Amino acid sequence: MTGLLTILEGAGKGTSKSLTSALMIVGRSKNADLQVEDPLVSRRHLEIRVEADGVFVENKSTQGSSLNGKPLVGVVSLNPGDVIEIGTTKMRFEEAAAAPPPSAMGSASFESEIDGTRIADPGVEVQRQKKEAAADETRAVVEDGTRMLNAAELPNWVAQEKKEKKDSSKGMLAGVFLIVLLALAGGGYWYMFMRGTNSHTAADGLMNHKDALYSFSMQYPLDWSKITDDTGVIVFGFGGKGDPEQGRLKIFTDKGAGYDVTGLTDGFLQYEDTLRKRYQNFELSSKKEMKVHNVMVVAYWFSTPTLEGKGLYALNGDSRIVAECISPQACYEKYNSTYSSILQSFQLGEFMVQQYIDYPMPDESMQQLALSNPSELSRQVDQYTKQGEMLLTSKDVNPGNLFNSMKAFQKAIQLSIAGPQRLPVGRNIAGELAQATTLLNQALERQRFEINQALKVGDLTRAYWGANKMMQMVSDKTDPAYQEAYRIIQTLPTPKEF
Repeated sequence: MTGLLTILEGAGKGTSKSLTSALMIVGRSKNADLQVEDPLVSRRHLEIRVEADGVFVENKSTQGSSLNGKPLVGVVSLNPGDVIEIGTTKMRFEEAAAAPPPSAMGSASFESEIDGTRIADPGVEVQRQKKEAAADETRAVVEDGTRMLNAAELPNWVAQEKKEKKDSSKGMLAGVFLIVLLALAGGGYWYMFMRGTNSHTAADGLMNHKDALYSFSMQYPLDWSKITDDTGVIVFGFGGKGDPEQGRLKIFTDKGAGYDVTGLTDGFLQYEDTLRKRYQNFELSSKKEMKVHNVMVVAYWFSTPTLEGKGLYALNGDSRIVAECISPQACYEKYNSTYSSILQSFQLGEFMVQQYIDYPMPDESMQQLALSNPSELSRQVDQYTKQGEMLLTSKDVNPGNLFNSMKAFQKAIQLSIAGPQRLPVGRNIAGELAQATTLLNQALERQRFEINQALKVGDLTRAYWGANKMMQMVSDKTDPAYQEAYRIIQTLPTPKEF
């Protein structure tokens, strides 16, 4: 089977592309088979496979994609008339005249050259384009690339299909409201860890582990046993010691006065030393920051000569929480998707908001400055610190001051840890960064609430300008909050259209 993709909305409207190759890429890259000029589209956003028995599409971006109004998850077969949305671009798939299927060798050769680009942000819900659409046929496969050129994995999450409204005017408003609510709600956990086969563990076959001291919970299969319950470590699993087919969920917890001022990225970098001591000949395969139930974590994949596993690393105030799933290499793939479901279930207690900070690690120029001119390094640390403090003090003067204050403190910390010895002032700066981060998150939540309230009463003008202000609060266009507000605006008519 072959097909045709036609852009219905967005840049390049009316453009069509015949699906004639075994594997084709849709994205912003100049090397993509169908290039889409959309700032919310990744360089390699979709993979489309043309096989003898059908055409299949797979989302390759944490920016997210939708198929007929539902999040696109896993590998899904396309039916004529299906509408795909990536960013603000809509495309329709139509079946074309049959052509000889491409050779498997050509497909494998081209596929090996593909890597994915991801922006950590969820896809948005769109109105269904057809009254009757065939049920999605989802097949989970190995995803072969992330922003860090390593494997990232997707969960098997299926959205409920929306019912059509008879009243078109009320339906449009309800549709807009639902779209924006989904954009506001986030949903980064849709993109957590899934790889391999779909999870075989049913919802009613799960046990819920709740930790009152650290205020989090996780689920694990009902037929697993608690193997260890010591201070700081709890182990669940199946299979005895030395069993070639065994699985383990290990949860490590501890408290430290410095965790609240330890950056998530920097904290995990330091935690790698613990992992190397825990596992002989430990090798980190990949790591990636992502959200799981609105908890920002570092997801990581690792191996040893005999074991393979995946885990998540989280900070919350003075607490550090690490969860790992491991098995012998020979049977790891057999339980891989179950491990994904376990880690995907991680969440903080009800009504709890994660307390953490983060900042990039020093770049090469900062490290060179620290070695060649320590006094200039100290001067810049002081300069960025004062800039951050000034912006924090004047947070009510301009909507973007809190965000810019946070960025200035992040720069100051980067410089303070660039040298062989970290500057002692870095801890104080981290405390100021924590204050700016908390205030910014609170301000963004208030803004989301204001937009939400405006939508509830049907005041689309107020919702539009509320989203506009949210974009002003976060000046970085790559920031998830900015993109969230941008997507909200895309769902609303501009004020002159009211």
